[in-house]
Amino acid sequence: MASSARAFTPNQVFVGIPWKNVRPRYEKVIHKLEQKYPLYFAIVGRKDGQDAQELFELIKLGIAASSYAIFDATGGNANVSLEYGYAEGMEVPRAIFLSSHKAAQKDSAGSPIISDLGGKRRIHYKTQGKLAVELDKFCREHDYTKRFEKALRGALKGKSKGAKKSGRALALKIVHALDGKAKMRRAELVQHLQAQEYTEHEAEAILTKLHQAGVLKCTVGKYSEAYVA
Repeated sequence: MASSARAFTPNQVFVGIPWKNVRPRYEKVIHKLEQKYPLYFAIVGRKDGQDAQELFELIKLGIAASSYAIFDATGGNANVSLEYGYAEGMEVPRAIFLSSHKAAQKDSAGSPIISDLGGKRRIHYKTQGKLAVELDKFCREHDYTKRFEKALRGALKGKSKGAKKSGRALALKIVHALDGKAKMRRAELVQHLQAQEYTEHEAEAILTKLHQAGVLKCTVGKYSEAYVA
C-alpha cells in the first residue's frame, strides 16, 4: 500500500530496466500499449553530459511520482536493484519481471541481484510476446484504467459504434498529451488536438466529460490548466 502522504500521478508507471539489452523489447511493447490504454510508462535514461548522481535524482523523482513501478531484474542489474530498493522504501506498489529464457538466465550468472525475492510479486516471461501479454494484463487491472473505462462508458453512452471508437481515440490522445507533465494549459491542450484534425467542440466535449468523471481535472479561470487526476 502506497503512503497516503505521497503525491503521485495516477496513470504514471515507472519502469526500471537494464538499459542496454532489455530496454528495446519493453519500448516496443509499451508503444503499442499506450495506443490502447491511458497509462504513461516512464523510462528514465541518461542524457548526454549527465552524470550518475543527476540521473539517479531524476529516477527517484520518477519513482516517487508514479502510481506503480515495474522492475525487470533480468541479468542482475545493480542499478535496477538500487531503484527497486528506493521504491520499496517509498512504499510504491511494485512488481518484479524476470525473463525465464535460457539465454537470459545464462547472462544473469545464476540469479537476480535483488536479494530475498521471497514474498515479492514476480512475473516470469520467456518471449517478448509473453511480456506483452503480462503487461497488457497489468494495464487492464490498473486502477486508473478501470476509472478511465468507466468514465468513457458514461461519456459515450448511447453513441454509435463508430462514435464510441472515435471518442475513445480522442480521450486517449487527451490523456497522453499530459504524459510526463504535471499540468498543461487547457487552451494549449485543445490546440494540440486541433492540430490532429479534431474540432475545438470535439476536444472540449470529451475534455469536459473526463473532468466530470474525475479522471482528468481542469482548473477554472482564464488560464485554466488540465492534469491527470
